[in-house]
Amino acid sequence: MILKRKAVIYLLLALFCLFLGCLSINYDYDLFARLIVGERFIEDGILPFKDFLSYTPTHPWYDHEWGSGVVFYVVLKYLGSGGLLLLHSLLMFGIAYFVIKIQALQKHAYPVSLIFMGVFLYTFECLNPSLIRCHMFSFFFFAVFLYILEKNRLKGGTKLIWTLPLLIVVWNNLHGGVVSGLGLIFMYIIGAVFEKRPLKMLIAVLGLSFAVLMINPYGYKYLDFLFSATTKNREYITEWQSIFRKRHFLVYLPAGLYILFITGLNLRNINKTKKFDMTKIIVLLSTLYLGFAHVKLLSLALIAVSALCWQDICKLVKPLTKWMKKIEKMCYFALIVLICLIPISSPLYPRANFYKFPLYEIEFLLINNIKGNIITPFALGSYTSYKLYPNNLIYIDGRYEEVYYDKEFLFQRQVWRAEPNWQDIYKKYPTEILMPDKDSKLYEVLQNNSDWVHIFDGRLCGIFVKKGCEKKSYLQPEYGLDYYRRTMFSSKVFGENLKWKP
Repeated sequence: MILKRKAVIYLLLALFCLFLGCLSINYDYDLFARLIVGERFIEDGILPFKDFLSYTPTHPWYDHEWGSGVVFYVVLKYLGSGGLLLLHSLLMFGIAYFVIKIQALQKHAYPVSLIFMGVFLYTFECLNPSLIRCHMFSFFFFAVFLYILEKNRLKGGTKLIWTLPLLIVVWNNLHGGVVSGLGLIFMYIIGAVFEKRPLKMLIAVLGLSFAVLMINPYGYKYLDFLFSATTKNREYITEWQSIFRKRHFLVYLPAGLYILFITGLNLRNINKTKKFDMTKIIVLLSTLYLGFAHVKLLSLALIAVSALCWQDICKLVKPLTKWMKKIEKMCYFALIVLICLIPISSPLYPRANFYKFPLYEIEFLLINNIKGNIITPFALGSYTSYKLYPNNLIYIDGRYEEVYYDKEFLFQRQVWRAEPNWQDIYKKYPTEILMPDKDSKLYEVLQNNSDWVHIFDGRLCGIFVKKGCEKKSYLQPEYGLDYYRRTMFSSKVFGENLKWKP
């Protein structure tokens, strides 16, 4: 009966993950840059070491997400956009599965709870609302590493610990978040010091894990990039900002309070029992700090507290056991209802969104064959390249530390704010098209600038071309949403299979 109940819970949670994936209406901005890399590798056998999408100075391209791009492209090519949704849902279910496995390792473990795991998955989805991102692989591997390390600590003698270096090789080629896996091994070493447990095996695993970081397309040079990217100050990138920033506080407050509350339960029980589990404390406090310092990493803290503090949660609700059992039964029915809504909640065709991507603007440039170097908002560069390369090269996009120098990124911020000498940008770099968002200071200033002509307004951005380069008339895009859904992933890069030459 216990096994049967677990199987039913796993099935319901898997379908609930699919339902949550369907609620997302957006793709990540950088998905399209990833698809370009994936297409280059699969179709042409090329892994770029130099940038070919922009016209500004760039450094050698160490793409820590190249493997994710390959996976995304293959999934899209053979399963369509619905395959990306399925991949997102599978990774989310995999995370939930290993959280449950970690809960089961704890002494006198309570049965898995559909209520708690439903809350966990919903909170996780709120922290990761964009459908499929590269760091989903890091969150999945973090949960796997936490399970293997915790099983080795609590049960001892497990050979699974030696699989970590092998997993590092895969993780390292999918996403730079592999450093969180190395950090987790180090936390368990520190915990072992406090708890006076054997260290040799953990130190050997950590050393071997560092060594296999060399197994990547870029060799030892990648390690220097990985270190610099990990320590880079990204204060202007919103997802790397603190939870206490005004723009983040209300958005991430519920998840932050949830994580704080569960961590507080653990500390409260420690105070009562006077039993210190130093490894658990180190992991909880470290991930809590990282999550509050960078909202992108809140998911690591959520995974850690949900997995390691299961007993603390159960002790809190123990007096309500009878009521919890009744609510648990109601959850079965509620989840079945939600699962039945999957076909209605979100179809499997591409998630075209006029308010996130410049669909009209890019279509205008395409149908009027307007070529030239283009400056777009930072986040929109990848989609612009995906649709317009090679007719249009971009100034910069979300690949940031992988490709661009800091000075170009900061220069673009000055341009968008129309700060003094902003016009130096198109004098320094030959630029034919400006596509500022309509809320920017630049858009306002360009209205009265004699060097530029305003030729089009979309829902997000305006389009300006250099004086003398404008045409007498332009075709206007008047397509409905269905058209953009059909063409969201069509591009010249894919359609013509253009060969890139270094």
